[in-house]
Amino acid sequence: MRSTTHPGIRVVTTIVSAVVVCVAGYWEFEQVDSGSLGSYVAIDKTSDGTIWLAYVNADSAIRFARKDSVWEYEDLDTALVRPDFRSLSPLSFDIGPGDVIGVVGLGRLAEHRDTSWASEQLPMPMTEMALSYDLACRPALVFKDSVRNVCLALRSDSSWDTSVVYVPPGPSPFILFTRASWRRHGNCAFMVAASWGELIQQYSIALGRRDSEVLSWHGLAGGLDGGGYVFAALPDTSDSIHTFWSAGDNYFTNKLVCDGVVLDSFAGIGAACLDDSGRVQCVWGRGGKLKFVLVPEPILEVGAVSDLSWCDITTDVLSQPVIAYCLDDGSIYVAHGIDVAGLSDEPQGAAPRFRPSSVSIVRGVLVLPRDMTELPGNSDRVPRPSLLDISGRKVMDLRSGANDISGIAPGVYFVRDAGCGAGDESRTFKVVIQR
Repeated sequence: MRSTTHPGIRVVTTIVSAVVVCVAGYWEFEQVDSGSLGSYVAIDKTSDGTIWLAYVNADSAIRFARKDSVWEYEDLDTALVRPDFRSLSPLSFDIGPGDVIGVVGLGRLAEHRDTSWASEQLPMPMTEMALSYDLACRPALVFKDSVRNVCLALRSDSSWDTSVVYVPPGPSPFILFTRASWRRHGNCAFMVAASWGELIQQYSIALGRRDSEVLSWHGLAGGLDGGGYVFAALPDTSDSIHTFWSAGDNYFTNKLVCDGVVLDSFAGIGAACLDDSGRVQCVWGRGGKLKFVLVPEPILEVGAVSDLSWCDITTDVLSQPVIAYCLDDGSIYVAHGIDVAGLSDEPQGAAPRFRPSSVSIVRGVLVLPRDMTELPGNSDRVPRPSLLDISGRKVMDLRSGANDISGIAPGVYFVRDAGCGAGDESRTFKVVIQR
């Protein structure tokens, strides 16, 4: 392993010092890396909100990129990378409870527990694989065996139990599946599409319970005439399964669908996740554009990406989308939504969202006016304002007057005040700290 640290490349919107502007929501873009191999990137976050990316670097090793104030990189042995990774996903990556990081590729599973990496040779041959952890931090693998059956392997203690969960109809079919997504009580769900030639015969969704080792099938969508992709099957805390898939042909099934709602025409690249409030957030590429939706809100265009080759999505601690995507030239980017995931129907008690309403450039000292730290008649319940980083984590508490920020790394931050305006609702102000 080797680790390096250097600043990421930031693309920041124009900042006007001391001028109040209204911001309805926007995207922050960063180039994370360049010169990677293959056409794949995966994204996830640890419990403290730290964003992690996994992809194949220019030396054919699996690279992890971790964002704190700057991007840090760590490379794993090239023995984990599939030799045919240019045509298939080179790895599968997940972060489990306790911030255990796992990555599987080339028949090996590498895990980072506590402070070090350890790897094991998997006992089952596989042609494609998808890794996921359950709430007890036990890994599971959905994979295709040598005859292209879909299998589920569960590790208990040090042994793996493997079973065939899907036998496709017809000889030599084309099989697509999502990774097993685990939720409370050890429930998992994944989605399978089987095709004969270029005709998709059926979509199937599986929901299983690990404790009883029962796997049942839910909802068959047959008769889809044309090529297609399955992107996500996500079980929420009530065991409702949210699905995201795309199918297209020359007739009537040219569509991108989430939970039965048609979002767009056929898209070959996409991903979805559940945020901390249980809402579905989707990203996909079509017509040279990267698109995003918080279902069922209106679709947003993230940006132009005419040479998009892969994308993945997670959310920050404020349930705002963080999208990783790679281009055909091997460059890796992250698009971070700021106040783009509306909360009009968010359950009570969900995480607060950003409401940026002004931006400023500061150097060394951040001066807060008294009205950001005091509310007349409410002094007994006014929280202290705080400085938040781009992921919503608190960096430091603030007070009225001068605040020494000389020790804070340069970058984009937010100041959340003590509550101003109607209903004592807090406001959030964007600041750019410079040297």
